[in-house]
Formats: sequence, structure tokens, C-alpha cells
Amino acid sequence: MYDASVYHLSRQEDNDAVFTLYDYQIEPILRKVKNTAPGLDNLPAWLFRLCSVELVEVTAGVINLSFRSGRVPEQWLRAVVTPVPKIPQPLQLADFRPISVTPILSRMAEKLIVTKWLRPAIPLESIANQFAFKQTGSTTCGIVYLMHRIMRMLEDNAYVRCLLVDFFKAFDVVSHEILINKLTALQLPPFVLSWITSFLQNRTQICKIGDKLSTDSQINRGIIQGSALGPTLFTVMVSDLHPKSCKNIIVKFADDTTVIVPEKN
Repeated sequence: MYDASVYHLSRQEDNDAVFTLYDYQIEPILRKVKNTAPGLDNLPAWLFRLCSVELVEVTAGVINLSFRSGRVPEQWLRAVVTPVPKIPQPLQLADFRPISVTPILSRMAEKLIVTKWLRPAIPLESIANQFAFKQTGSTTCGIVYLMHRIMRMLEDNAYVRCLLVDFFKAFDVVSHEILINKLTALQLPPFVLSWITSFLQNRTQICKIGDKLSTDSQINRGIIQGSALGPTLFTVMVSDLHPKSCKNIIVKFADDTTVIVPEKN
């Protein structure tokens, strides 16, 4: 098991080096909060939009304190899971997709971590074959790239093998230890690595059906589906998934992976 305390900042000069967010940077974020479900704190989206000026100082203070300490507030580590059916008439638990709803403030902080530090630290070449969870990616881009590579292979081969892989529960079984090791290899500021480690540790979730809430359950693996940080963490997790042979091609869209192998390989 990994220990988050390893990454916590211990020197004052490190704390002083943390990027500081100012009120003028936070206020537009509050003002543009989309209509989205609140977490267990029940702070609605409209409150942040209508009171963006009044709330900006305390919001910036909370986020800056969280970043400087490299710790996520305990309230942000609890998520409400709403089961979303995958099929019209679900019959078993596997027929539902667990979408976690975290507090809106937590999602704000996560987006800042992603846009300012995590996404820029990911080498572009490592996600060139990933067409989900990035600004330049889409299903259309993925299909066009896949068909282009197949057609190029068919110029010199009689056929091309296509292996379509769908990893079972890919988001839910991510090892936090492996993920943290991969994040450590990126050029991330110490406080960002510490904050993400804190985000993954000591998480709990409750299931909500109508007005009924379950008891809390501990989470010790997986990334948070429905969070702002989760998709980018999954991108890091699968970024080193590449073919052994340079003649083969892997095309990824989130956890849906297609391997194309030409006849002559």
C-alpha cells in the first residue's frame, strides 16, 4: 500500500511556491457553474452562480488552503452514487452504471488541478492514440483514425485483423498504488501529487435511490466516475498501453480498445 504522507509538503518554501488563486480567477468559475446535482453538502449550483461575488473570497480561501496543505477536505471525500441503467430493463447490479456525485466545490478544485497542472504534465505522445477525455478527442476522430490506419494497411496486406477489447469494470478496478506510481513519474508539483493522493485515499460513498440513502462504504480502488478528476486519472492509467510490435496499432476511446494487426505481422 502507498502512504499519502510521503508526498505531503514539509517545508515552508515548498508551501510558498504553490500557485495562488485570486478572487478574480475564481469568480468567473462560480458565475458559470452549470446546473448540476449537488453533493452531500446540498449546496446547489444556483447559489454559486447568483452569489459569485459574495462567495468568491471564502471559496478562493478554501481552495488555496486545500492546495497548500496538499489535502482534500473530508467532506469532499464522500460521494453520492446514483445508479444509472445501462439497458432499458435492468435485472441485476451489473446492468447499472455507478455515477458518483461529489460536492460542487470539490469539482471546482478538481478542474483547476486538471487544467493547470495534470493535463499539461501528460506527454502528448503517450496519449496520441487516446480519443476520449481530451480536448482534441472525439468518437468521430477515433473512427476516422481507425479507418485511415486500416486502409493504409490494406494497401500492402490482403487483410487486417481487428481485435475489439472492452475491459470489464475498467474504471472501478483501477489500482490506486499503480496510478500513484504513474503520477509520480510525471512532472507534477509536490503539492499537486499530494492533493491527488489525498483525493484517492479515505473515500466513502453512499447509494441513493429516491429519497433513501444507504450506509457509507469505503472505497479502496477505482477512479471516481462523475468527478472532474476521474477521467484524466484514467487517461494516465492507460497511457502506457501500447502494442509490442510497431507494425500493430492500438486505438483507445476511454476503456474501449481496438488493436489492428496487418496480415504480414
